[in-house]
Amino acid sequence: MATRMLVGVKNLDTSRAAVRWAASRASSRGLGLHLVHVVDAGMRRAGSAGLLEAARADVDAMLSAAADLAREGSPGSDVTTSVQEGDPLNELVRLSQDAEMVVVGSDSDGDDGSRRHGTRGFRIAAASTTPVAVIPNVSLVGRHGVVVGVDGSPTSEHALAFAVDEADRLGEALVAVNAWPNPVVYGYDLAFPVEYVEDLTEIGNETLTRALEGVMGGHPSVRVRRVVAEGDPTSVLTEEASTASLVVVGSHGRGAVARFLLGSVSHGVLARLAAPTVIVR
Repeated sequence: MATRMLVGVKNLDTSRAAVRWAASRASSRGLGLHLVHVVDAGMRRAGSAGLLEAARADVDAMLSAAADLAREGSPGSDVTTSVQEGDPLNELVRLSQDAEMVVVGSDSDGDDGSRRHGTRGFRIAAASTTPVAVIPNVSLVGRHGVVVGVDGSPTSEHALAFAVDEADRLGEALVAVNAWPNPVVYGYDLAFPVEYVEDLTEIGNETLTRALEGVMGGHPSVRVRRVVAEGDPTSVLTEEASTASLVVVGSHGRGAVARFLLGSVSHGVLARLAAPTVIVR
């Protein structure tokens, strides 16, 4: 069983929230923390020895500050650091093999509602075989609830099991979401009959009931709020995420090529990143 969480520290600005979030979770679960910065191997080919030495000194100082931040949030945890050289994605995936979770910060390039998030979190979440948490720099004060997308697939069952554990750990409600979009028929403005909507609503409720029956027996104290909605699943999850402390979704990538892709919903949730978000395989 993994005994530590792996935190990818790109720089202190984008990683501060991730380090704090990871420290809090590690403290409550009795886990260690390993903070790692990966120096792109291209720097060695492009830079002088003096430049690399100076860069390494800056990285060491940054990791030391990040480790101090982690120890503040998790005084009893074993906090270690390392500097790796290579492709950042490949190195984090390699190091994640013996970690319970990989945690990275958001590399968004803006601070307003229309911000575009970078690809770092997408790529790591798609390639890792362990859960990946992507942590935005947003205040969680006043937020409550662990939101999880449930569609009846095996991957969403894994996500639900993870989300229930987190809701229990945090003492918060579980918000189980099943959303179904109306099919788009280009060139037509269709009003779907009430019976159609009622049927899909019933199917959504049945999907949630079956999924919840499989996991709630071990978590009798967790409160559950069910959300069955007509709408784009990404939009529904993002709306619920705006007041939540955590969002959990499954990744549907499979195979040699799909390993580097995320499902459309998990990709969309990360692109909008309204709350700390965990991608579970």
